[in-house]
Amino acid sequence: MTVVTDPIRRVSPTFPRITLDRILKEAKPFTETGHFLYPADENGNHTKGFFAFEPVARAPKFVDAIADDVAKWADGTSIDVDVVFAPAQPAVRPLAEAVGDRLGKPRAYWEYLPSGRYGNHLVEGSVPRGSRALALNAVSLQGRCVGLRLPQFIQGLGGQVTAAAVFAKGVGVLVRETEDWLGDRFYSTIQVDVPVFPPSNCPLCPSLGTPPSPWREFAEAPR
Repeated sequence: MTVVTDPIRRVSPTFPRITLDRILKEAKPFTETGHFLYPADENGNHTKGFFAFEPVARAPKFVDAIADDVAKWADGTSIDVDVVFAPAQPAVRPLAEAVGDRLGKPRAYWEYLPSGRYGNHLVEGSVPRGSRALALNAVSLQGRCVGLRLPQFIQGLGGQVTAAAVFAKGVGVLVRETEDWLGDRFYSTIQVDVPVFPPSNCPLCPSLGTPPSPWREFAEAPR
């Protein structure tokens, strides 16, 4: 018997189902098909399908709904941070600003490269030594950003990550490790199943016979 599972699962019980349905229908941020390169460089992984926040970020009403729910979670779990720390990705900044406004906290942004990787320095805001930070991103397919890289950057600046939040998390090992590490201090609106493969072991390459497309082709395509 074949078991059919939904590749997108609502995680936050307080996020309105009707709003999530509108995001998925109107913004169309998800595809189960396609062969994509993420990050888009020679060392990037390959994915089957993709989930992008760019089309969601184009609609302020959706960004506001997500930020409202993050604030509700922060209040319900007594999250107390000094700064919202996020990548300076154009699609992520509106969400970070909205969350920061609702929490009444300043924002700090780490360098973000067009490939999808991070750079080496803080590009805006400040993280005073001893700061407690909310590591925020829009999508974390592998968990590497909020579970590893952003915490490392914060530690290098003399602070620490005490909570994390994303709109969509994946199903990878680092996602599970971040869940174990932070428990209810790790917020996600939804969980999305996007298979991710190392380039040397991608089953799509031989079956399709073509290289993957850069992830931005899907993320920035007109809807």
